[in-house]
Amino acid sequence: MLVKEKNRWLKISLANLAIVAFLGTVLRSKILFSMPWVDFKNLLHAHSHFAFGGWITLCLFTLMIYEILPARLSSKGKYTILLSGIFLSGAGMLFSFPFQGYGLYSIAFSTLFILFTYAFSLVFIKDLRQTKPGRAVRVLSIAALIFADLSSVGPFTLAYMMATHHVNLLLYKDSIYTYLHFQYNGFFTLAVFAIFFNQFYNKLVRSVQKKVDRFSFLLSAAVLPTLFLSYLWHFPNGYIRGIAVSGCVLLAVVLYHFIRLIFSLKDKLRGLEPFPKAIGALAMVAFCIKTAVQIGIVIPSVGNEVFGDRPIIIGYLHLVMLGFVSLYLLAHLLHIRFFTQRESLSKKSIILFTVAVIVNEVVLMTQGLSAMVMLSSSIYSWLLWVAAILLFCSTAILFCSTIGSASLNETTLAQLTSEKVLETTN
Repeated sequence: MLVKEKNRWLKISLANLAIVAFLGTVLRSKILFSMPWVDFKNLLHAHSHFAFGGWITLCLFTLMIYEILPARLSSKGKYTILLSGIFLSGAGMLFSFPFQGYGLYSIAFSTLFILFTYAFSLVFIKDLRQTKPGRAVRVLSIAALIFADLSSVGPFTLAYMMATHHVNLLLYKDSIYTYLHFQYNGFFTLAVFAIFFNQFYNKLVRSVQKKVDRFSFLLSAAVLPTLFLSYLWHFPNGYIRGIAVSGCVLLAVVLYHFIRLIFSLKDKLRGLEPFPKAIGALAMVAFCIKTAVQIGIVIPSVGNEVFGDRPIIIGYLHLVMLGFVSLYLLAHLLHIRFFTQRESLSKKSIILFTVAVIVNEVVLMTQGLSAMVMLSSSIYSWLLWVAAILLFCSTAILFCSTIGSASLNETTLAQLTSEKVLETTN
């Protein structure tokens, strides 16, 4: 039963990823072709909200439930209710935003999604306290959920301004940046590392565990001060910049400890299968680039250019969502043998997805850098359209590869579940 439940939510998550990619293709098509029936801004809201709720949040929550918690807790019916609420409210946003933007129904579904996130955090953290997943996994999981909840300040502020028709441009952008920061650099990043370390933390020697603990604490601690990087675009006083600089110093230390940690984990990583390891390595490279870009924003000349350059901002957001989080999640699904009976097709679609992500990032960054030196070309829009089509095709094929298959090695999952039970009782 536990296997089927986990299977079902992972399949739904992959279906949602394909829908997100399809919406991205429509958005890119809208830029190139006359499509008067498509409201670009409203569809963009649906695309981004469903990417967060229908794909990443649903997949991360599923993995946190069924891999971090032992079977005696993850099998409880309350998690099925919570995941159903997350999915249905996400679907509500998908179908309401394209037609009304920020309106009654879309705001209602957005609020419902946030409330289900709050409820999940309370239930999961309560259950987590009854287990022994390891100090780093515990810290990262709890911090990830706290930042997920804190991010709701942004949507609630936006909803209030839209509902009252009193929009302050500075507050509008600050609300968006606050939400994105707590989601991308808080929830997404910390949850990914919680799932990553959970695979082997209790099997590490104590000296390496301490290194993992140190990295996890520093990564979590850096989230709050680096929030102030998002406010430098319009409010660069000494206090704000001082906090932002302290956050960048922490990030530099995080990056240093991460590189050292990878070398300490080389024995564990060496035993992984080559293909999942390669995709996971690309995800971690994206994490390093993301962190380096964050540090660079504190330099005034760099920060001003970045905040004023839309392709660079979009490139950064896609770097985190696609290059880091999505690639890691796909690598993880490969590692736990989620794709079994059609593994060859799954690998080919993931390769295509990876190529599309790289093309998308290279074109966006090139477009952004070209804009900085006052150069532009229509070729960028066409290349991004091609990348969007590749992303949709690869995700659609990937989802189709799970249809009608076992999708998960039940023996492998049973072994993993047994190991978690033994670790919890020791």
